[in-house]
Amino acid sequence: MDRLETAGLIILGLNVLLSYFAFQNPDWFERLLLRIRDLKAGQYYRLISSGFIHVDWSHLFFNMFSLYIFAGAVERDLGFIGFVIVYLLSLLGGNLLSWLLHRDDMEYRAVGASGAVSGIIYAAIVIYPDMELAFIFLPFYFPAWIYGIGFIAYSFYGMSRNNDNIGHEAHLGGAISGLLTCLVLDPSILERSTLTIVYILVPALVLLLVFVFKPMLFSNAFAKGNEALTMDDQYRAEKKETEVELNRILEKIKAEGEASLTVRERDFLAKQ
Repeated sequence: MDRLETAGLIILGLNVLLSYFAFQNPDWFERLLLRIRDLKAGQYYRLISSGFIHVDWSHLFFNMFSLYIFAGAVERDLGFIGFVIVYLLSLLGGNLLSWLLHRDDMEYRAVGASGAVSGIIYAAIVIYPDMELAFIFLPFYFPAWIYGIGFIAYSFYGMSRNNDNIGHEAHLGGAISGLLTCLVLDPSILERSTLTIVYILVPALVLLLVFVFKPMLFSNAFAKGNEALTMDDQYRAEKKETEVELNRILEKIKAEGEASLTVRERDFLAKQ
């Protein structure tokens, strides 16, 4: 585990502060999140702002813990500016892929730094090809490139299932963007990490092209009628139910007066 350098500390701090602010201000959360209809309305700032807010504390913790582990190694090799470029382009790449794959779902929503953090992780893997990783529940270390391949495979599996509320598209887009940006900033990495790059990048790009242009070859990635609701489906369903109930109560007040409301109806209004 490497200690954070200046850029990593600043970005981690921004994530914590902006996420906390969004936790306390739901209106700001709505203004900063990524949503397809808002992007199509020209609010492109959401491609970046959505990466600095999170759903809850656990979402924030896991992203920032991963950033804490890998950020120092990347910043020491690429410097302050290089690290920031990798981070932001990974964030942008992840969100652009999400936009591409969900372009017909106007209410698709996403938040979190996962795409950016994935880019930092993959940058660290190609910068230090001999790096070894371990999971808490496994008693041994393994080469980082194995993790890279496994993560790519898991991302495509998650994208094809589309039922676990995880933004696999952002993870994948961020990982590929981070790796490619790292190679542009430090071309010497291509020579010293050739095999690692080939193992990770070639299957990722091939599968991504197939997924974009021949999605029917995967399982029900974006099929209608999927029995498992995503987080966005649940959000829209709950919002619709709330609107219907609110309209019903307002009509009742108009017709019978406020005194006709039940205790439950009064409680419902008080929460709106």
